[in-house]
Amino acid sequence: MDLPLNGIRILDISRLVPGAYASQMMADFGADVIKIEEPGNGDYSRSMQPSGPGGMGLYFLALNRNKRSITLNLKTERGREIFLRMVDKADVVLESFRPGVLERLGLGYEQLKKQNRGIIYCAISGYGQDGPYQQRAGHDLNYAGYAGLLHYNRSIHGEPVMPPTQFGDLAGGGQMAVIGILTALVGRAQTGEGRKIDASMTEGLLSLLSLSATTYLNKGKVPKPGQSTLDGGLPCYNIYETRDGKHITLAALEPKFWQTFCTRIGHLELLPFHTPVGSAESSEARDILKAIFKTRTRDEWVTELAEIDACVGPVYDIGEALQDPQAQAKNVSVTGDIDGEPFESLTSFPRISDVKVEQRYAPPRLGQHTEEILRDIGYSEAEITQFREERII
Repeated sequence: MDLPLNGIRILDISRLVPGAYASQMMADFGADVIKIEEPGNGDYSRSMQPSGPGGMGLYFLALNRNKRSITLNLKTERGREIFLRMVDKADVVLESFRPGVLERLGLGYEQLKKQNRGIIYCAISGYGQDGPYQQRAGHDLNYAGYAGLLHYNRSIHGEPVMPPTQFGDLAGGGQMAVIGILTALVGRAQTGEGRKIDASMTEGLLSLLSLSATTYLNKGKVPKPGQSTLDGGLPCYNIYETRDGKHITLAALEPKFWQTFCTRIGHLELLPFHTPVGSAESSEARDILKAIFKTRTRDEWVTELAEIDACVGPVYDIGEALQDPQAQAKNVSVTGDIDGEPFESLTSFPRISDVKVEQRYAPPRLGQHTEEILRDIGYSEAEITQFREERII
């Protein structure tokens, strides 16, 4: 299949979710992703529970299809020599170590670009490559707290709650890395020069709060959780509980949608309360709508309102989301097999014309392609045997 990233080789020495998510997306779109792992254990997610086909962790299987795996001990001189030879034939190096780790090994961007001036080096980290927090340990939840996201992610009782997914890893780190890498590839096509990309997960999350940040930067006021235009302050843009204890979304922001909605439910007295954020009238309108939505089940409301332009929809769990007719029609999963056992995972988005995401390679066993890759960059069978004996691979 002629995929848009055919011919692009990525050396992925990252671990866990952010880098794996980024490199799988690019692998799905055609890049040759070589996953470089520590001999013995490999990526930590390989052994994380729950496990799936082949005894590999489901988290690993979810994010590592269409890649090849080589084991390589970068703490040894010979291991670093092998890596540098791989860099000669690569386009991208993707890493997620703390800032300075690869520099101390002689494998930082300034060193690698002497080896290959066109190399694109993407470093995913918690807080970025500089600044007072650059060496601070952290995980997704910490980055969400520093970025301000948790302040706006609250329960009905008002306290910050755990995010439902790893926003920092996936959006703040993985997606920002893909954007940076593809941007740098376009730039290199014009100049021949590579670039270094600093993908801070905290900054990536901060970018998702653009509207709140702009309000603060220009007005000097911190928007209160649940009281601004798009996070609960409007009756026309909110989440309501239904009779069966489930929930429905109402997002009738434009006046035409609000009028259509109020007309359909037979409550034209709500029309004046479309946009008074934080007012007593707004609170009263929300209370009226709470009572109205309690009169039917979620699915009854969806059936009643789905065919009108009112921006109404259900709040699904992940099973319902994947079984919804729209998801089924769009085929949001990729089906393959691992050791003969069927396995499904989400496809990569966005949709690109004439590109069909398939499992060309199953998520690799640790070091599955080591010998194949070493032969490709010119090592002999005798050298490969020696590398194994010396535990370099």
